[in-house]
Amino acid sequence: MCLNILDILLPALILWPSVTSAALTVDPPTDLQIIDPGHLGSLHIHWKAPLSLTSEKSCMVRYMLTYCDADSTNCKRIITRQLKHTDGFNLNKGVIVKVRTLVKEHCDGSELKSDWMEMTYWPLMEGLADSKIKNLHCIVYNLEYMDCLWKNGASAPNDIDYRLYYWHKELEQVMKCNNYIQNQGHKVGCHFYNDSLIEFSDFNICINGTSRLGPVMPAYYTFQLQDHVKPAAPYEINMTASKNGIYLEWKPPAGKIKPHCLEYEVNFSGKNTDWESKALPDETTSTFLNITVKTKFCVHLRAAVNMYCADDSFWSEWSSTQCLRDYPAEEEHTIIKRNSFRELILLAALASISLALLVGVLACWVRWKRSFSKKKVNTLLTEETKSVNERNCLNC
Repeated sequence: MCLNILDILLPALILWPSVTSAALTVDPPTDLQIIDPGHLGSLHIHWKAPLSLTSEKSCMVRYMLTYCDADSTNCKRIITRQLKHTDGFNLNKGVIVKVRTLVKEHCDGSELKSDWMEMTYWPLMEGLADSKIKNLHCIVYNLEYMDCLWKNGASAPNDIDYRLYYWHKELEQVMKCNNYIQNQGHKVGCHFYNDSLIEFSDFNICINGTSRLGPVMPAYYTFQLQDHVKPAAPYEINMTASKNGIYLEWKPPAGKIKPHCLEYEVNFSGKNTDWESKALPDETTSTFLNITVKTKFCVHLRAAVNMYCADDSFWSEWSSTQCLRDYPAEEEHTIIKRNSFRELILLAALASISLALLVGVLACWVRWKRSFSKKKVNTLLTEETKSVNERNCLNC
């Protein structure tokens, strides 16, 4: 009898934890809200814990939050123990937010998931769609100031008056542009001074406006300024030539950009060759070009913020072009040696010809001198013979 009871109770005791875990259900969070504080893209997401877990002490409660644009499947996902979260969103589109409860029991470590609580937020997009600005293009020049330019909407009326507003985390409230860039009396951009700039934080912009036909549909943009920097050009380029190549040195752009955040591109060309490029991704202010210089050599450089300090960047303008017209010292010495050897051969040839001519002239002079002396001796002998004959005739 006792054995039968144990046979019944033992399997029940073994299966009891899994049965109780399977019986436990988790409710989703409640009161999900998406709050727009008016920061042109930054939204606050709030929710409350399930009522069924408010008195639960034996479980660890977390929440899985996902959110993305209404027409996107590329959603962000985070797991948190908090009941709120803030992030930047593209307010040109709707936003889908989902949150669920995760419960992990201390007894066996298994995790239970609730159903999703879902909500969609649609920003207020009133106004004439065809008058909405397009192609906003912002450049931060050497971390000193920023210019943002745009193009009018496809059907923007002539009297349209665009207005730009911006916000970042160091501002207490949304600010409006005070330095518009104009073209023929129309606003086409905004100039931001250095005190309005902030790096490594979302910079939110909204451009709306008015016209005689009604309000302009707003356009929202969010970006980080360090990804839109255009440095100044490098300067003071120095070149040192040798028979093995060219050694280049330069100074990085002056300003707030740290030297270790810069990369460079070198463009160089000989007199009769096309321009060639060399990328220098690492921090440096010098390089060696392993090329042979025989004619005029020219070079210029440009700079950009490297991948270690930004996700993207604009190239600077090219530096002034520097040219090298003289031969390297070692090669020049070789050329002088070659020229001296050629001159020596030429001088030796000229000396040989001159000596041969001189020997010929001397030989001719000696032959003439001998011939002249021989004729003179013969003349004297003839005259002496004649004189002797005359004396003999007188004696007779």
